[in-house]
Amino acid sequence: MISRLARLGLAVVTGTLSLSFSASAARGDITKALTQGGYSVQQGVLVTRLSDGKVLFEREADTLLAPASLTKVLTSAAALVKWSPVHTLPTTFFHTGQRKGPKISGDLVVVGNGDPFVVSEKLWQLAADIRGLGISEFAGDLVIDNSLFDDESRDESREEGRLRSRHAYDAPVSAFGVNFNTYAVGIAPGEKPGHAASVSLDPYPLGGVIIENKVTTTVATGSKPKTGTISVTRQVRKDGVELLKVTGQIAADWPTQKIYRSVANDLTAAGAYVRAFLKNEGINVRGTIKAGVKPANATPLISMDSYEMRRIVAGLNTFSNNFIADVLIKRLGADFPTSGQPGAPRSGTFSNGLAVLKDFLVKDVGIKTNFVLENGSGLDTDNRLSARQINAVLAHMERHMDVFPDFLASLPATGWDGTLKKRFNRSATEEFKGMFRAKTGTLTEPIAVSGIAGYFRHPTQGMVSFCVIENGHGGQRQPSVVDLRNRQDHILTAFLNDL
Repeated sequence: MISRLARLGLAVVTGTLSLSFSASAARGDITKALTQGGYSVQQGVLVTRLSDGKVLFEREADTLLAPASLTKVLTSAAALVKWSPVHTLPTTFFHTGQRKGPKISGDLVVVGNGDPFVVSEKLWQLAADIRGLGISEFAGDLVIDNSLFDDESRDESREEGRLRSRHAYDAPVSAFGVNFNTYAVGIAPGEKPGHAASVSLDPYPLGGVIIENKVTTTVATGSKPKTGTISVTRQVRKDGVELLKVTGQIAADWPTQKIYRSVANDLTAAGAYVRAFLKNEGINVRGTIKAGVKPANATPLISMDSYEMRRIVAGLNTFSNNFIADVLIKRLGADFPTSGQPGAPRSGTFSNGLAVLKDFLVKDVGIKTNFVLENGSGLDTDNRLSARQINAVLAHMERHMDVFPDFLASLPATGWDGTLKKRFNRSATEEFKGMFRAKTGTLTEPIAVSGIAGYFRHPTQGMVSFCVIENGHGGQRQPSVVDLRNRQDHILTAFLNDL
C-alpha cells in the first residue's frame, strides 16, 4: 500500500495542513511532521517494533506529560487482565415485606455492583421481566444501595459539575448509575418554521427533572445539522429540582438531535430511571426514592446481568467514556488487594482502585520509573505519564493472547469509529482508514493536551506500538486541539512511510 501511494505521489490533506509523500520520503519526515505548524508544545514520542522490542523512533520518550484520556489505556488493560474479558458485574434487585398476588408490601431494593454499563435497554428488559413475574406494585420505597462504593462520587475533576454543567463527562461516579449518569435530551423540529421545537427526555420523563424549552424551528436548510446551534445547560434549583435549559435553533428538515448532560444527583437520577421503566410496564412503586443498605432478610427478586468486560472496555475506549473508567477504578478497589496491603479490607474507593492500577503497572507491566495517577479517566491534567510508560502497557497487552484480541478490538480505528471516526476519513486518505487502532486523549484547559497511542501493522516492521503526547506550555498561548490532531495524523502517516 505504501509503495503504491509513493508511486502516485499522493498528497494527504487533513484540516489546514498538507504533506506530500513520494518515493524519496526519508526518515527525517517524521521529525518534520512532529514540528508541522510550529506550535510550541512539549512532546513525548515512541515507536516500538513489538516482535523484538526495538525502538524505531523516539523523541523525549521519558518526559512525564499530562496524558488526558490516554490514561484509559492503563485502566482498560488492568480491567481485562485483573478480571477477564468475560467477567460480568450483575446487579441484584431485592424486596422487603410480603407478596400477596401481584402486590409486594415492602420496598424494592437495588444493590449496586459497579456495573458501569446499565443502559436503557437493560432497564427495559428488567422491567419487562418483573412484569413477567406477575408483579404490579411495591407499596414501599425504592431503595438504592450504593454501599459498595464510598460517598466520594465526585473527585476534583468532576466537582465543577455538581450544581451546573454543560457537559456529559463530569458525571458523578456511583455503584449503581443509569445511562452513565447522564440525561439524554431529544430535540426535534416543530410543526413548521417559527414554532417551538419538541424537546423531551429520552426515553421517558423523569421525576425531579424539568425542561425549559427555548428552541425555535427555522426554515429548511437542505444541509446537515451544524454543531453549536443548540445549547443544553443543567443546573440545580434551590428546591433540589434539576433544570435543563435548552436554547437555540433547529432547522425544519433536520433529524432529532440528542444531547447528553451529566446528572447532579446520581441516586435520585438512577431511582427516577428505574421508576420510569417500571411505570412503563404498569408497575408502581408507591414510596420515595432513598439511599439505604439492603436488609439482611431481604428477599432476592431478580438479577440484571451486565455486559461482559470486553464489551464494557470497548465502550470505554471507543467513546472515551470517563464514567466507565472511574467506575471500573472503584470496582477494582473493591475486588483486589494491593501488594502493600494484602490483608486489608477491600472497598470501592478511588484511592484503593488507583493502588490496584499502580500495582498492575509495577508488578505486571514492569514500569519502575516514576509516574503520577490521580484518576483512571484522565479527566484533568494531574496525571503524569511518559510515552515509554504507555508503550510498555501496549507491549505488555500484545504479549498476552488471552486478552489482547479484546483489548485491540476495544480501540477505535482511524476513519471508522469512535473518537477516530473523523480522522483519516477523507477520500484522499481512503487507504489509511482502519490502519491504526488507537486511543486518543484531549484536554483544552488549563493547557492544551492531545495524544494518540495504539498499534499498526507496518509492511516491513510488522506489528508496531506507538505513543504521541503533546502538552501546551503553561502561561503561553495554547495551540488548538484541532491543529494538534491534524499534526498527529501526519505523524502517523510518516510512521507508515518512513520506518
